[in-house]
This record gives sequence, structure tokens and C-alpha cells, in this order.
Amino acid sequence: MAVAVWPRNICHVNHLYDISVIGAGPSGSYAAFLLATAGYRVLLIDRRRIEEIAPVCTGVVGRPYAVLMDLEPDLVLAEAKAATVVSPSGSRLRVASTDVQAYVLDRTLLEKRLRHKAATAGAEVLDGVVISRMVRESDIWVIRGSRDGCREMFASRAVVLAAGVSPGLARQSGVGSPRRYLVGGHVEVEMDDVPETEVHLVPDLAPGAFAWLTPVGPYRVRVGVLSMRAAMHLTERFLDRPDVSRRLRSHPVLVAQRPIPVAPSRWTCSHGLVSIGDAAGQVKPTSGGGLYFGALAAQAATEVLGEALSKDDLSLNSLASYERLWRSAIGRELHRGALLRSLYTRMSPGQVDRLIGWAGRTRLADRILGSTSFSFDRHSGTFFSALLQSLPAALSGATPPRVEAE
Repeated sequence: MAVAVWPRNICHVNHLYDISVIGAGPSGSYAAFLLATAGYRVLLIDRRRIEEIAPVCTGVVGRPYAVLMDLEPDLVLAEAKAATVVSPSGSRLRVASTDVQAYVLDRTLLEKRLRHKAATAGAEVLDGVVISRMVRESDIWVIRGSRDGCREMFASRAVVLAAGVSPGLARQSGVGSPRRYLVGGHVEVEMDDVPETEVHLVPDLAPGAFAWLTPVGPYRVRVGVLSMRAAMHLTERFLDRPDVSRRLRSHPVLVAQRPIPVAPSRWTCSHGLVSIGDAAGQVKPTSGGGLYFGALAAQAATEVLGEALSKDDLSLNSLASYERLWRSAIGRELHRGALLRSLYTRMSPGQVDRLIGWAGRTRLADRILGSTSFSFDRHSGTFFSALLQSLPAALSGATPPRVEAE
């Protein structure tokens, strides 16, 4: 186990740690679990108390994440082998596979379970902590905040920033914020006639917007919208669409909204600190999903921090290998996904309609799903190549016939 040597001039510190992980979401809790398992003294901090955890995303992941996290069966609410893509005009294209392509998770239970695993591994977990300031002093990170009305101060040799979209903490940490954001809307409703996931392409509501309906139980459906702005309003407008509203058993009272980073920070490490997950912008630009990429970043952070701590060298130069490690793992996927999203944002509703028609007529979607290169988590390259093949048809005046895939 690494032994910390603390400078004498740091006073009035409540606790001393090797590593403080700020943010107990899935990425932060997983990082804390890995680091504690490696034998380091870890503090896991979150401003939300465990009873306040609420789902903020649909929680759809691919098989690699399920295998990596060794997910317990009770975390999986549904499995998905097929999905239906709905064009702006209402044309439907069903794509199916013989294998499970994705899992819908109990997102709240997942976060609670990962916090518990971190604590079981030896991490100290403190919730309800509101951080007011973090500063690097004499090669030690000092974190100041409050909990239950009392002032708190913590110190650690290193920090993992996993606090999601937190511009203030990003500035203080020296890594900066992700460069581009979308806005996601999320709500769970009771609906009829949603046997499998539906992806609705809705550029008529807003450029580049899309929505989804994902069943998670009898009559229970998670609804989401991803757009450049006003996701809450767009979610309400989407639910008012005739094909959607007729299936609603009741209209939701409140739609949750949150920013979703879709372009990574220019630099994700500084002296004694690395950022992971949403805090670093390690999120798929196509769908806004970040669970798998955040977990991979947590692994990279654990590897680099472990080596740096063993050498007692937490300089920027020592931690720069984290930047290279995570970018080699997912950087290309993020770049291609950004290009794919940019192309979609520029397409008109009519062009999207023609693209879906072309994909149905040529069975393009089935060929994508059956491709050996297709992966739920690493799909942007396959989709980007297919889009380039079909784009001339989408941009032409000719409208292919509507053909629903079998």
C-alpha cells in the first residue's frame, strides 16, 4: 500500500488520503473501487445523498459494459435485440438481430450498487458534501466544502474529478470543461404498445434532435430527447405527437433536463489530477451515452495514478500518459461520432425521410447490424461509412419507396 508523506504546513485538515474521487456517479464510484482495491486510501465524495439518487438517463449499455462491470441480473430491466427507427414523416424501419445488442439498466440501483462496492473495497464514502473550493498546495490537493452545515476540509495526494458537468471545479482543477454540449431530456411514463425500443428522428422539432422510447417493464417506458437546446420543451412536444400521445396512459408532470458533453476537454489531466466520464467529455456524441467510456477512462486513470503514486511523481508530465491512454482507447470513436452528429444536424426532415427510405429499400440497416465491425458501443465508424454511401440518395430529389424491414 502506498504511504503518503504530508507537508507540515497543511493544517486543520479533517482527513488525509492518497486519492480523493469527486463525484460518486458510475464512473467515479468505479474508479474509487479500482483504486481502493489496489490498496490506496480513497475518499469518494458526492453532493447527493444516496437516497437522492434519481435516474438521469435511459441507462442503455452494450455487452462490453455488462461484461466489464460483471453486472448482477437484478440490474438489468430489459434486453434489446431489435429497435424501430421512425422518420420525421412517420415511416418505420425495424432492425432486428438474433443476438442481444443492448441492456437497459436500473440506473438508480446501478449507482447505489457501485457506491457500495467502492465502500466494500475500502473507500471512505461521504455524501451530502458541497465542495466550495479545491486548490493545489505544496503538492497536495486541499478540498474545502460543507456537510450538514459544518465546514469540511480534505487533503489528498491526487484527485480524480468525476463530478459530471461542473465548470467551477473544472476551472479550479486546471483541466477545463468539455468543449461542446447537447441537452438531454428524460422522463419515465406509462404507455401502451411499445414492445421494443423506438428511435424517433425529429429534425422537424429541432436540427439534429432525436428521441427514443425504451420499454423497461409492463407499461413502463423511458422517454428521452437529445438536442442542442430546450430538451425539456422538446420532450413535451414529442410526447404531444399523435403517434406518441395516443399511447400515453398519463402525461408526465415533470421532465428532467441536463447538459450532456459531446466533445472532450482539450486536456484531461493536471498536476496530481485527472478527469473522467462526463467531467472530461468522454461521452458518445451520437447518443449521449457515457457509461462504458467512463468505465474505460476509470481503468486508465487507475493505471496511470497507481504508477505515479508508486514513483511519488504526480507531476503533469507523469500523468500525461493518462491522456494518451484513454484517447487511444476511445478517441477515434469520439471523433467519428462527432462527424456523424454534425452531418445529421445539417440534414433537413425531408433528407432524413429519404435516407430512412433508402436504408429500408436496400436493407442497409440490416447489413450494418449484421456487420462484424458493428458494436453498440463502437458504432460510429460503421454508421459513418453507411451514411456516406446513402447520402447522395438522401440529398437527391428522388424519393425511394417506403419499405419496412421484416
